[in-house]
Amino acid sequence: MNEYEYQEPRTRTNPQMTVGFVGLGRMGLPMAVNLVEAGVDVVGTDLDKERKRALEDAGGKTADSIPETIADADVAITVLRTPDQVLAVAEDLLDALDEGDLYVDMSSIDPLTSETVAELAAEDGIRTVDAPVSGGVSGAEAGTLSVIAGGEEDDIEEARELFEPMADTVFHVGSTGAGQTVKLANQLLVGAQTVLVAEAFRFGDANGIDRETLRDVLVQSAGSSWVLETWGDRYIEEEHEPGFEINLQHKDLRLMTEAAVELDVPVPLGAAAMQKYVEAKREGLADRDVTAVFQL
Repeated sequence: MNEYEYQEPRTRTNPQMTVGFVGLGRMGLPMAVNLVEAGVDVVGTDLDKERKRALEDAGGKTADSIPETIADADVAITVLRTPDQVLAVAEDLLDALDEGDLYVDMSSIDPLTSETVAELAAEDGIRTVDAPVSGGVSGAEAGTLSVIAGGEEDDIEEARELFEPMADTVFHVGSTGAGQTVKLANQLLVGAQTVLVAEAFRFGDANGIDRETLRDVLVQSAGSSWVLETWGDRYIEEEHEPGFEINLQHKDLRLMTEAAVELDVPVPLGAAAMQKYVEAKREGLADRDVTAVFQL
């Protein structure tokens, strides 16, 4: 099978499997809950006690440290916000895993960090998969994410039954770090399109065009995009409660531009979009939804 071929997730989940789940944030918590509801024995941990309590309320278990979380796990999963957090957690996590165990990082970070963690893991005989996701908080809650996985095919096949309760689609896109590369390419498009949609609505406003009318026409036109179709109402109603935060979109665009610089790949539109998120952060919008760039 071609490793770049789209692959439908399996419909089975092994209820005997134990997962150590590190990171119960806005994405991680619903992902962990979906595993619990699929019959997986989940032990989770997070710095936020309320989020740990929410996992317990859903039927999961919690622990106060990474070693306790991973102690009896067949598979370790992390969903963290930044590369630094992944590296900080990796040392304790890898020490707690046994030779031959599988570690799946579902954070959105950069390829180099994924490769670094994989190298550290390999020294102890631990297998790794980088598997960032797309679909936002709503997709995490509904279990309809897309998983973008990099690593060995056999390891991804083993992780697939855990992906199924969390995702509608699974892509194996290449070797270690490839998942993060493809995710950053996706974030380049999302970040730029979010800014462009904001500009389109501002242009319409300035010319007296009803926002709903503008959206309805554009989604049927060549300029349509997933951002416009899915998030158009947030611009129309100026409702920017966080789904995907400005802070995180800025982080992803920064990682993408840094990786592009290392590879001598020009990404001028991505870099320009990133500056809008810098401006948004300076305006106090860091914790708002990405569509809040409309307020600038």
